[in-house]
Amino acid sequence: MKQIDGTPRPHFDLKIKTSIYDKPTKAVALLDTGSCATVLRPHVLPKEMWAPISKTFTAANSQITWLRVLGSYLPDKDVLFGFDAFFRTHGLHIKPTGLTYKGQFLPFLGMQSGNSVVLSPFREIISQNVKHIL
Repeated sequence: MKQIDGTPRPHFDLKIKTSIYDKPTKAVALLDTGSCATVLRPHVLPKEMWAPISKTFTAANSQITWLRVLGSYLPDKDVLFGFDAFFRTHGLHIKPTGLTYKGQFLPFLGMQSGNSVVLSPFREIISQNVKHIL
């Protein structure tokens, strides 16, 4: 599990479906139970799915459920899974190695990055260029 400033930052792969018939969109989510709203990176979903609309849903037990999703660019993550979604997802359990939802296990992932940092040999390049000039 990745740690920033000594604090574990669990994240996981997930698939987002805006309706039952839509194709799932893959995203990387950061679980942060300190946030009050779920935040989604705007480029994850197509523009037509970001219509300004507010909906409340009624669950089978007649309780009203409202899930707020904010659009924002997050560093290294596509989704910030907040308290609002966490409390409305019954059967979701946070464990040290991953998430379980109704018996299905989803392990936390290591940091995924397609970029690698390579130190450039600036001193060697400068010394070679200085030799050619002199």
